[in-house]
Order: sequence, then structure tokens, then C-alpha cells
Amino acid sequence: SHLAAALWRRASSIPAVSAGTRPGPAIDPGAIAAARRHRLPLPRLRPRHISDVQHQDDLVVTVCDMAREELGQQAAVHWSVPDPVPAGDPASFDAAVADLSRRVQRLAPHLEAIS
Repeated sequence: SHLAAALWRRASSIPAVSAGTRPGPAIDPGAIAAARRHRLPLPRLRPRHISDVQHQDDLVVTVCDMAREELGQQAAVHWSVPDPVPAGDPASFDAAVADLSRRVQRLAPHLEAIS
């Protein structure tokens, strides 16, 4: 999730990137608008496949259920967050940002402490 990676970069100095098992051609316009509303820097990067960005010993956090299923043991953590894209409305994207933000705020301090 580009939104999750952006929230992580705001909360932690530990690097984070967004990638997928089936990346689309572009970041969803709803995600771009939500990032703007939440003053969240969201680089307009082309979505990438996980194999292009993952390094050995990376902690993989999946947000999409399909990614978790496709990656299996490769994904260490899974956050089940409702996908805002099907609804497409600002409230759905804002709810996803709020949910992801809470999760990032809970996890980041633990990883910062051990890194």
C-alpha cells in the first residue's frame, strides 16, 4: 500500500517501500487525493512488484489479502484493512488512512527500539 508506506515514512526512520504481487499501472487517484487531504507526502512512483524491491531479512507487511495469500510465509505481518478502491469515495480512503495510521503508530516504536 502506497498509503501505508507513506505513513510509515512519516512515523519512522526505518525505510519502507510499497510493492505488490500484481501491481497496477498507476497509484489510484483516490489514494493520491486522500494523501493530499491528510498532508501525507505520496511520491508518484509507478507501482512495483515485490521481487523488484524486497531484500533478504526485510519485514514484509501485507495489507491486501490477496498479497498475503500469494506470499505465504514471506509475509511476516498482515494488516486486514478494507480496500477503499471499490467504493472509490473519499470517506473510504480516509478510513483506510486512519486505520493504517493507527497500525503504523503501534508498530513503528517497537521496530525503532530493536533497530
